[in-house]
Amino acid sequence: MEDDYKKWLAQFRKGYIELCTLIALKENGSMHGVVLMRFFSDMELTINEGTLYPLLNRMEQNGWLESSWNMPKSSGHPKREYKISSKGEKILPKLIETYDAYNKTLLNLKGRKDDN
Repeated sequence: MEDDYKKWLAQFRKGYIELCTLIALKENGSMHGVVLMRFFSDMELTINEGTLYPLLNRMEQNGWLESSWNMPKSSGHPKREYKISSKGEKILPKLIETYDAYNKTLLNLKGRKDDN
């Protein structure tokens, strides 16, 4: 049973984190991956690098994000900065609408009394 739960959770989290990422970048502008992880942590959504970076790459391949390399003015190494793309901007309202509809259904199901 634990393996089944872990598989389900992994799939659920992927879509949920994609949605949260699009919202975060739309509301806050472009961010580096590390900054995005800290932002999510502040929102009590823990994401590790092994989850976030493949997800960001996949979202960029899908055209939902764009990235560019930010060269530091002083010392340090270049960092990739992510922002929501126009395609991401267009799909975000539909994703939010779908999430809200599913969440409403879940809340309705949980609130139902057993009629038997």
